Amino acid sequence: MSRRKLLSELTLPRRTLLRGAVGGAAVAVALPPLEAMLNENGDALANGDPLPRRFMTWVFGTGCRLEHWTPATTGSNYELTSELAPLAPVKGDMTVLTNFRNYVAGRRGHHDGVAGIFSCHPFIQLDPMGAPYASKFGGPSIDQVVADIIGNDTYVRSLQVGVSKRHLQNQGPTLATISHRGPDQPLYAERDPGALYDQLFMSFTPADDPTAARRVKALDAVIQDAQRLKRRISTNDRNRVDAHLESLFQVQKQLLAIPPDCAFPMKPDVEPYMPDGAEPLAEINAAMAQLVVMAFSCDLTRVCSYMFTGPSGGAQFYMLPPEEFPEHNTNKDYSHADHHNVSHINLPYEQDFIHRSTIVSMENLSYLLDLMKNTDDGAASLLDNSCVLAASDVAEGWAHSEVSMPLIVAGGAGGRLKRDVGHYRSPDEEPVHNVSLACVKSVLPDVDDVTELGSNSGNYNGFTNTPCSAVFEG
Repeated sequence: MSRRKLLSELTLPRRTLLRGAVGGAAVAVALPPLEAMLNENGDALANGDPLPRRFMTWVFGTGCRLEHWTPATTGSNYELTSELAPLAPVKGDMTVLTNFRNYVAGRRGHHDGVAGIFSCHPFIQLDPMGAPYASKFGGPSIDQVVADIIGNDTYVRSLQVGVSKRHLQNQGPTLATISHRGPDQPLYAERDPGALYDQLFMSFTPADDPTAARRVKALDAVIQDAQRLKRRISTNDRNRVDAHLESLFQVQKQLLAIPPDCAFPMKPDVEPYMPDGAEPLAEINAAMAQLVVMAFSCDLTRVCSYMFTGPSGGAQFYMLPPEEFPEHNTNKDYSHADHHNVSHINLPYEQDFIHRSTIVSMENLSYLLDLMKNTDDGAASLLDNSCVLAASDVAEGWAHSEVSMPLIVAGGAGGRLKRDVGHYRSPDEEPVHNVSLACVKSVLPDVDDVTELGSNSGNYNGFTNTPCSAVFEG
């Protein structure tokens, strides 16, 4: 998105809002980046400030099968393995990192992994009070380190979202969320797309008229302001405003089940489960991904933690019934079983189930990353201007292994992350904490705003002041 602006066209602040009123209640709609907000090249804001960078941590629970995850060769021409194959649309936008070690590991597998990657602090053990184990983070999570620097000027300091509701809540905050302001300040994920929509964009329905059979179309509340704005911006920007408003309404229709004639019913609860008790993981993920991408694009927030499935969690993969495994002569059905429990059965069928569930997880990660890749952000894409650190809590669930935990760094962070690395294998089990530091530094206004992360405690060493040079451009 770049061209020379006409003298008659406006220069707009990045956080320009369209405003209106419905039923006496004020509403506002944020806008995506427009040419009027940018310089002539589209690579900076109109006032000369750099385009904002975004940061996301993303987790899926209980690891992978390393023989199906790890590429056979390194470099940009590596071949995607079966577990990485769903990420083909964004292969050139990500780096797969293997043979990195989590050096805070050794006490309690899943707890070690989440704390090690997402905070670099050894966790603090808690009284389990009847549970198998319990802990809390030993320091702030890396998304909150970033939010302290780039999150205070946005409408939402940081987002915490989740997909599966079947996550552990009785083993302390470590496994309940990957976002922590500090050891005693966990930030829990919103797992209801409807509630997240209300938080970000409001419902655009009159609060004082909940029983009306028909409501004014949501975007009519701001259409007059939009028409005034469109008279002063370029044709490209006018088209972009129109497309943005319509896409916003499409998301709302999905969440509220609004029929095509726009008759607004009372807002229903978003059903978290299917009739058989399974979670519609892909559908919830798609709704959450659309909302997060829109929030990033509209600069409502620049920081997000995203839990697809929880560490050591009990997610169910209903799409994997026994008939999906004809090579195994068994009647066992794990499609509605606790995912974590299955991961600890080190037998062929059960581990094939874990393998296939990893593919499902990567399909959902791919949906999010591809959406970011296809969302304009100035002259580049939203993914180009973001850093996404995607990982799991262990390498393989059955062994609680801490070497070669699934680790992907996606995006360009506005030029701070190296591109075309492909697959990088550490020759000496480099600390995973170095990757965390590289990702943090990549999105900061000044890379020296954070020079170190983590801490050491006993034999558990998470402290680092060395960003991973395999991905960090500097």
